[in-house]
Amino acid sequence: MLSNQTLTILIILGVLMSLTGLFLSTFTYVSNSDFLLTAGLWLIEVPGMFLLLLNGSFLKTKYSRIVMGLLAFMMVGGAFMIMHWPYGRLILVGGCIGIVISYLIHFLKKPIKKRIDYLKLVWVIVLYIGAALRLYHIIPRDYRILTTVLMILTLMDYILPKIKNKTLFE
Repeated sequence: MLSNQTLTILIILGVLMSLTGLFLSTFTYVSNSDFLLTAGLWLIEVPGMFLLLLNGSFLKTKYSRIVMGLLAFMMVGGAFMIMHWPYGRLILVGGCIGIVISYLIHFLKKPIKKRIDYLKLVWVIVLYIGAALRLYHIIPRDYRILTTVLMILTLMDYILPKIKNKTLFE
């Protein structure tokens, strides 16, 4: 199982990689600087998602099992897309919308909502509705930066109080 310390180190590594890629792409003509930036942003978002999931309350609810089922449904849609079978895109979009709806219901049933809960809700909505819109080429690939920015804001809201209390790695 991944610990908070491991995930935090991966996030810090992602920040360093993306800042290095941004610096190289802005001030030099290094050909792989965009790759460093993209990989660094990915390395912030994915471990950040796991950090928030492992320390949150979502995995303890029935909605997490619904989301896991919808993710499996989306894998079937991905296989349909790879095989060029009909309805692959529709299955993927249905899974995305289902995840947004189930997380929204989980959010609405929470008795106490904090700022981090609102940030996570907006992240889920932007990520999955954006993915569905991207599947139909309605929006460009550049929308992905919105999910990364929302994840960074959410991680700051989660990590900064833990750093102040010295409880980040507990």
